[in-house]
Amino acid sequence: MVTVIPDVKVKVNELIFQWLSQDKVFEQLSDDLSCILKGKVPDVVPTKQLSNRSLSPPHHKHPASPRSSPRVPGSPNRAAAARSKSNRTPSPAHELKKSSPSISNKLKRPPPEIIPQFYFPLGKPISKSIEDDKTRLEKIKGLFEECKDGLLAKKDFGCVAKACGLPLYWKCPLFEACSSSDFCSYKQFLVVLEDLESHCHDESAKFVRIMAKSARSHLIWQDFNNLIQDVIDSHPGMSFLDDAPEFHARYIETVTGRIMYSVNRSWTSKITTTELRESNFLKVLASLEDEPDINQVSDYFSYEHFYVIYCKFWEIDTDHDLIINLEDITRHADGTVNPRALQRLFQGTVTHKRTDTLTYFDFIRFLLAEEDKSHPTAIEYWFRIMDLDGDGYISLYELEYFYQAQLEKMRLLGVEECSVLDCICQALDLVCPKERTKISLSDIKKCKQPSLFFNIFLNIQKFLDHELKDPFSTKEGEAPLSDWEKFAAREYEELIADEELNKQYEYEDDFEDEEEETPLGSAAKSAVEAYGM
Repeated sequence: MVTVIPDVKVKVNELIFQWLSQDKVFEQLSDDLSCILKGKVPDVVPTKQLSNRSLSPPHHKHPASPRSSPRVPGSPNRAAAARSKSNRTPSPAHELKKSSPSISNKLKRPPPEIIPQFYFPLGKPISKSIEDDKTRLEKIKGLFEECKDGLLAKKDFGCVAKACGLPLYWKCPLFEACSSSDFCSYKQFLVVLEDLESHCHDESAKFVRIMAKSARSHLIWQDFNNLIQDVIDSHPGMSFLDDAPEFHARYIETVTGRIMYSVNRSWTSKITTTELRESNFLKVLASLEDEPDINQVSDYFSYEHFYVIYCKFWEIDTDHDLIINLEDITRHADGTVNPRALQRLFQGTVTHKRTDTLTYFDFIRFLLAEEDKSHPTAIEYWFRIMDLDGDGYISLYELEYFYQAQLEKMRLLGVEECSVLDCICQALDLVCPKERTKISLSDIKKCKQPSLFFNIFLNIQKFLDHELKDPFSTKEGEAPLSDWEKFAAREYEELIADEELNKQYEYEDDFEDEEEETPLGSAAKSAVEAYGM
C-alpha cells in the first residue's frame, strides 16, 4: 500500500486561493488598490473584522426566496461594499488629524538631556577663593619688591615656586618659562601665572606647560636637562659633584634615560600629560626637597644607580667613545645574555631605526630592562625582541629559535640540558596563554613571573640561579625591593669594594717605590717636603 504524503505548499496555495475567493476579501482588496492608485493611504482593516474572516471555503445556502437573484462568482456586490465601508473603523492617522492641536504638542520629544563634561585633559577646574588668590599674589609681589630693581635671579626663584604652591625643584623651569635672561620681573612672572591658572588645573598639566614653555603639549628628553642640572647644583646630597663637572653630563643623561624609560609608556619619545599623571615622577621630584640623601630616592635620581649604570657601560666600551657595537655588548654580564636577542637590539625592534651601534642612552634602557624583566616597559621591551615577525604574538617557532641558543650555552657550561619540548611546555604552563600555540603581550603581563619566562629564553645564568634559589631566602618584615634595586645595591657594593682594593694595591706600590728612593720612607719624605729641605 502506497502512503500519500501531502504537499504543504499546494495546501497553503489552496487555502490562500479560497480566502481570496471570498466576496468581502475581494471587495476590501479592490478598495485598497484604488486608494493606492489615487495616492491615498488605505484605511486600516479592523482586527475584529479580520479575525471573523475564515480561511475555510464558504458554505452555500439555498436562497430564502425565489426573488433573490443568484450571485455571479467574481462580480462585486455594491451593497455589501457600502455596508463594509460603513462598518470600518477610522485609521489612527485619520483620528490624529481630527484631534485638537494640543495632542500633537504633547507628542513632541522632550529636550535632550545635557551630559556634564567628564573628560578633563588638563585637569578638572577647581573653584578658588578670590581672597586667597589676592593674598598669594601680594606675597609673591613682596618677594620681587625686596630685590634690587624688583628683579629676581634664578637661584632665588625657589621662594616664588613655594609661594605658588609648587614643589621647590620646579624653580628652574618656572624661571625659564618667565624669562630668557638672568633676571625675572614680577610682570613677566604674572603673565606666566595667569596662563597657568586659565589653562591648567592640575600638577601634571602645569608641569608640561612650564617645561615646554607653552610651545608643546608634550615633553621630550631635552626638556629635563636644566631641571636635573639644577638638582646637581642645589641639592645637598649632590654637593660632592661640584669638583667633578665632567660627570654632570653623564648623570643628566642617565636620569633622563630613566625618566623616559619609566614614564613614556607609549614608546614615542614624547611624554604626554596623561603619561606624567599616571607615573610617580612628580611625586619623586617633590620628595627631593625633604630628602637630603639623594641615594635614598631610588627612582630616577639615585647617584649610586647612576654609578652602577655608567660603570657597566664603561666596562664594555673599551675605546670610551660612548658608542658600543654588537661585539662590545656581547661582553656584558660575561656573555650570559642570549646572542640572538642581542642581535635583535640592532634591528630597530627597541630603537627607532636599524643601526650598527648603540649609544649610552640606548644602553640605559637595555640594562634597566635586562635586570628587571618584571617592569611593564621591560615586558614590552623583551616581547618586541622575541616577536621576530612582528605579528603581535610569540609563536612556538620563535620560542624554539631563542632556546636553541640557550642549549649551546648549557653545553658550554656543562649543565644538564632540558629538551626544547619540555622547555616550551614549562613556559606555556607558566604563562597560561589564551591561545595554546602562541603567546600575546597581555598573556605575559598577566603572568605572575614574567622575569622567569624571559630568562628561560634570554639569560641562561639567571634561569639557573632561579632554579637553585632558596624559596625561603626572603626575610619577613623586609621592605620589598624590585629586581633592579637588588641588582644596583649588589653591584654598587662590589664596585666600591673593588675600588678600595685597587687603592690599597696602588698605595702599596707607591710605598715600595718610596722606600727604594729614600730609606727614610714616606714619613720622612713628608717631613722633608713640609720643611722645604
